[in-house]
Amino acid sequence: MGFAPGIASGLEGERIAYETLLERSRQRSVFAESWWLDASTGSPDGWRPNLLLDAEGVARAAWPLPTRTTAQGAIATGAPYTPFLGPQLPDRNLSGVARVSADSELVRELAKQLDSYAHVEAACMPEFDYWTPLAWHGYEQTSRTTWRIAADATPDGVRAGMRKGTRSALTAAERDGLVVESGTIEELLAACEATFAAQDIADVPARTVLERVARAATQRDRGEILTVRTADGELASAGLFVFDDRLTYNLANGRIASSGATGAPTALIWHAIGRALERGTGFDFEGSMLEPVERFVRGFGGEPRAYSVVRRSSAAWSKVVARKRLAKRVLRR
Repeated sequence: MGFAPGIASGLEGERIAYETLLERSRQRSVFAESWWLDASTGSPDGWRPNLLLDAEGVARAAWPLPTRTTAQGAIATGAPYTPFLGPQLPDRNLSGVARVSADSELVRELAKQLDSYAHVEAACMPEFDYWTPLAWHGYEQTSRTTWRIAADATPDGVRAGMRKGTRSALTAAERDGLVVESGTIEELLAACEATFAAQDIADVPARTVLERVARAATQRDRGEILTVRTADGELASAGLFVFDDRLTYNLANGRIASSGATGAPTALIWHAIGRALERGTGFDFEGSMLEPVERFVRGFGGEPRAYSVVRRSSAAWSKVVARKRLAKRVLRR
């Protein structure tokens, strides 16, 4: 449906309608905001809000998707450093079956609107908690887990709820005189690149992407970079933490091997949690399914929250993927 007369049209009108919806969406996050998607995709044209509009040009729902065009059609597979997106539905103060019924109708309309996409894949916020209507449009779902600390937690309560090993690492960091303070984008990049190199991580997003999102967030006071230094002033760890009105997210961090700084990653996250509670938000660890990372995150004693990764492929796109997989198997022989 187009915009009604008198409503701004084109990209400007879409942005106004979309941002207005986000203000009242239960699934909103900093990652769904227009400026973030501009930065993570590298262009205002790198994503689409996929709005459902009423006759007055007001957005009823949206599904923001970083999008590229292929011979098979539009492809949406997410954007770097954007862990959650998914449908954005209005919070209408409904509960129980009334809320699920209202949401289901909107989700069905969103799915129908995306039927022309060759492939859609999205990691949804935990608040998107009923994906069944997508199954009726051919979507599959995988459950994953993030960990959160509630906004009403206290530092003493968080520390008391830590696993013994995590508390010991934090005590060691304090004993070793590690200092946590604000840092620069260059320090963040240096720490992350050191971790990528040490772990031989494949498919690392380009350095420019992390630099771009870090700059966009810090310039808007929607993110901060924290560093950990040894007692001698040597950089040991750094992280980027971004936030909205509800949550602070552990988005990217890295470690540089330093003598006497084994507790640096723990000190970094502990300080970031404290900063989140000071600003009145919860803390989302932006959970990982990698066992060592999950074990580290779980040590801070938060609560697990399940979230859905949903995906659907057209027959044409499925054939393309199958051919690529076959080619890789042949090359490995």
